[in-house]
Amino acid sequence: MLQEPASSGERVSEDTCINIVPVYRAVTMIASDIARMPVTAAVREPDGDLLPVETDAVGLLVGDANRYMGGWELRRTMTMQALRFGNAFAQIVRNGRGEVLELVPLLPESVQMHAKGNEVWYTHTILGRLDVDDVLHVKAPGKDGLWGESPIKCAREALGLMRAMEKTGGRLYAQAGVPKLALVHPGPLSPSAIQSISDSYQLKHAGADNAGRPLVLGEGMRVERINQSLEDQMWQQAREFSVQEVSRLFGVPVVYLSEHSRSTFASIVELTRTYWDGCLAHWTMAWSDEVRRKLLAPGQVLHWDTRDLLKGSFSDQVAALRSAVEAGLLTRNEARQRLGLPTLPGLDEPLTPANTLTQQQQQQEPPDA
Repeated sequence: MLQEPASSGERVSEDTCINIVPVYRAVTMIASDIARMPVTAAVREPDGDLLPVETDAVGLLVGDANRYMGGWELRRTMTMQALRFGNAFAQIVRNGRGEVLELVPLLPESVQMHAKGNEVWYTHTILGRLDVDDVLHVKAPGKDGLWGESPIKCAREALGLMRAMEKTGGRLYAQAGVPKLALVHPGPLSPSAIQSISDSYQLKHAGADNAGRPLVLGEGMRVERINQSLEDQMWQQAREFSVQEVSRLFGVPVVYLSEHSRSTFASIVELTRTYWDGCLAHWTMAWSDEVRRKLLAPGQVLHWDTRDLLKGSFSDQVAALRSAVEAGLLTRNEARQRLGLPTLPGLDEPLTPANTLTQQQQQQEPPDA
């Protein structure tokens, strides 16, 4: 079904939206970050700690998802589909014992969901009916929680305006950046004379290849500009605002979309934390909940390792680890491991903070060497 155009007259679909540069950047960035984060299955112990466990199902998300692609590509592809279409699907292929063998992605437009009474199932244009437990379904927020709404459709007006602005700029620069002009003659002209003057101007001056050619007018003719330039229309400011709209749509900080008009770069850690809290954390939860329900054993959860994503700069890491070591929360060797450094002898015991020593411990003299 052809989508209704936006008020700007432009149609933006889930397939064509990727041609809008800020949308391409946001979608591929989110999908790639979701794909590159290490994931493990774990069980939560009574003390609250997570104990990693080995499962073949999670191995498909980090190893080979199927015969044709790895887990990294599967996660990236499905996340991109969910960001554009609102829904992403993969068939869960099991053997006779119920063990998961493969995760095969399915095109979103080829899958439909059906609900009748208390029963829900999917149909695929080729595979036919698929039970809920045989489909991994990652989705964007939706009205009923079962089917995701396409962010592209929700932002149809904003994205249509972006495309209209790009076309406007392209058409002007195709004419060497010259706005529409009127050639005004002091006297009346016959239709043939008007057509001749117009054709001559188009041949000699229209297009970027004719930029800079002198315009010679005779018989008292003059040139008038009959519309505003892109600068007069604040075209650049409107483009910057459009990038901010994409940032709001997907939750990616505007600086990550290379729009630096109001950026300060005060702290890369704070910026990354905003990106995690406002965007990635929502998609990791969408993945985790679906994987837990359909691929993991009871009591198991999907754990995402965010250390590489949130580690910040080297100086930020050192400052944080130093505080943790001085407070006795980490040993010096644990801090070295987090920096990717080898352990050293004698650094496996935590330090005791000076403000927690008793008066007797503080007055105790160190033993003789």
